[in-house]
Amino acid sequence: MNTTLIAGLTIVVPMLSGVITYLFKSRRICEAISQVSSITTVALTVILLFSFSGVEEKVLVIVEGRAVYSLLVDSLSVLVALAVSIVGFLILLFSTGYMSPENMEHPVKKGFSYYYGSMLIFMGSMLGLVFSGTLISLITFFELTGWCSWALIAFWHEETESRRAALKALLFTHAGGLCLYAATAIAYLETGSFAVSSLSSLESVKSLFLALVLLAAWAKSAQIPFYTWLPDAMVAPTPVSAYLHAAAMVKVGVYLLARVVRAVGEIPSCIAYLTGVLAVSTMLLGLYMYFPQVDFKRLLAYSTITQLAYMFLGLSFFMMGVEKGYFAAVMHLFNHAFAKSLFFLVAGSISYSLGTKLLTEISGLSKKLPIVAAGFTVAFLSITGVPPFNCFFSKFYILASGFKAGGIGVALSVIALVESIACFIWFLKWFQACVLRGSCKASVKPLPKGIKAALIVLMMFCLFSQYVVEWVMG
Repeated sequence: MNTTLIAGLTIVVPMLSGVITYLFKSRRICEAISQVSSITTVALTVILLFSFSGVEEKVLVIVEGRAVYSLLVDSLSVLVALAVSIVGFLILLFSTGYMSPENMEHPVKKGFSYYYGSMLIFMGSMLGLVFSGTLISLITFFELTGWCSWALIAFWHEETESRRAALKALLFTHAGGLCLYAATAIAYLETGSFAVSSLSSLESVKSLFLALVLLAAWAKSAQIPFYTWLPDAMVAPTPVSAYLHAAAMVKVGVYLLARVVRAVGEIPSCIAYLTGVLAVSTMLLGLYMYFPQVDFKRLLAYSTITQLAYMFLGLSFFMMGVEKGYFAAVMHLFNHAFAKSLFFLVAGSISYSLGTKLLTEISGLSKKLPIVAAGFTVAFLSITGVPPFNCFFSKFYILASGFKAGGIGVALSVIALVESIACFIWFLKWFQACVLRGSCKASVKPLPKGIKAALIVLMMFCLFSQYVVEWVMG
């Protein structure tokens, strides 16, 4: 079976469907196109999962004898594509209930073609980046994900706050894109090629190249000093926030660094230490910013910033010579996609049903919205690293890699462990307040079937996604 053809179809199907969706105004037609397209994309990705073997690359565009665009299929790209497509489908399924006039917090009466079309193109852009085999195609889809997020963050474009948040996200992430442009130019001048596989021949400019890639990754993944755009982007509809945090946009930076460090060979120690130190600094900042948050989505935004820092920390341990650090970082990327999308969809379910996302106004979920309470419980325990939920395993591997690295690696792992414990304590506080205590005095709107189905499937993934990574990456 031609795996590169299947990989190409996973990109084309959602992007073409997104363009077609723009032609229709009917909510039902837009929902139907999004469901058929996203299910087809998931099916193609699953076929790819069972058919690929080793590393396969197909050059599609050649300019003056040099590969400009190629499709790269390997364990990393297939695994991340699986998360992008499955989470994308579940969020679009959730959206069929959430993006409606019945939404208690923010009724949606128009803009369905804009929303579903942009979400499908967003999914296609992410898959295009995941399967990119050259730096040029990485740049192209890096920027396209930025434009899609800009369009979706500004969905409520009549509101000044939405327009400002969208512009801020675009400018911050595009600044990272400029660093990626510079890194690509440096790599081309040194190697004469745009292929990611050619990065192993970098020598004199390796540190500069990696420093520029790091800046691009930090900007896209909202790490210090670029983190402020992500909490502000929470003005977007909750399904958009879920996709941004779980399987698109902010994961681009982690994926970019993971792809590059695997290809470049030996990493200068200064880059490894810089990555690790900035990762734990971002964790501590995110932890500090938990405390004043009463907006559920903003709290989850800072949680995402810290969880992304764990992924960068795992990659830093890989750069220090611990092979398991790479595996741990990729596993956390995959596990976090399901746990964080679940948490955001829980927040969206609450705002749909109760009309608020303020934690101080939420109580008695276990009595009034049991399925949402169950989702809150699973997401909280997973994100904070409690066994047997998925993020426990990836966090454990990351911390173990640091102890194996020795020296500064031990210190970084200890700091990360402190953050994890403090995170658990803080989320436990809100879990008790929102789920276990009190009674929900507000009127409760019943949840649509699409919302319930998405929550149930994501809860299941939070129990076994780690085993998928074990199987794919071995």
